[in-house]
Amino acid sequence: MQRSAELATEGILDDRTAHTRSMERLPYQSVRVNFANSDYRNVCEDFGGGFDAWPAWEALGNFLAHRPGWHFDVVKHGEPLWSLGLLGESRLNVSVEDDGSYHCYDADRDDDVTLSSVGDVESWVEPREDEARKPSRVLLGMARSDDWRILKAHLFQLYVSWSDGYFAATLPALTETGFGRTLAEAVNHAGQMLCHLFGAPIELAPQLTMLLELDVAATRRLGFVT
Repeated sequence: MQRSAELATEGILDDRTAHTRSMERLPYQSVRVNFANSDYRNVCEDFGGGFDAWPAWEALGNFLAHRPGWHFDVVKHGEPLWSLGLLGESRLNVSVEDDGSYHCYDADRDDDVTLSSVGDVESWVEPREDEARKPSRVLLGMARSDDWRILKAHLFQLYVSWSDGYFAATLPALTETGFGRTLAEAVNHAGQMLCHLFGAPIELAPQLTMLLELDVAATRRLGFVT
């Protein structure tokens, strides 16, 4: 298969080990790579077939950009790829072919198909999404090993908002949100939801590494801006 099953776990054991509290950090592990032209269009044109392929990538981006769990990456052979899966998994993935068609791969079934329109991609994606948003059996086994090392090492991103007296910490990879009167409560509730998803003890929640992105209301509530 063009998208081999190894893509399903690609990225799980990457440089996120820099965030493992129990591991000695090496200087290079703190390096984050930036690109001068890293916006979606430039990446698609530079790596995904050039100017002629952009309309297909644009349509695909408009479809997948705000669907929970989908992430866009440049994978190991320099290919841009939309994927669905937790902790870097790619249980479903979609890319644009040279002729503007869409290559869709289901890692669980080791099955692929080429489709001509985003509407066809939507019909292919929708019945598979709910299952693909969960951890695969492989990922669950890896996460539970070595005292939950991978779960502790992964950097989870939370979007935090505030309204009506509550903070809301949303996990972009899921449709779940943790609420709390304080920021700490909301983040802890989000962590507990992650623990529940992986079958981990909820006492592990405070040990998870979270990167918070606060909206203006949450930032003002915390007194960082006036």
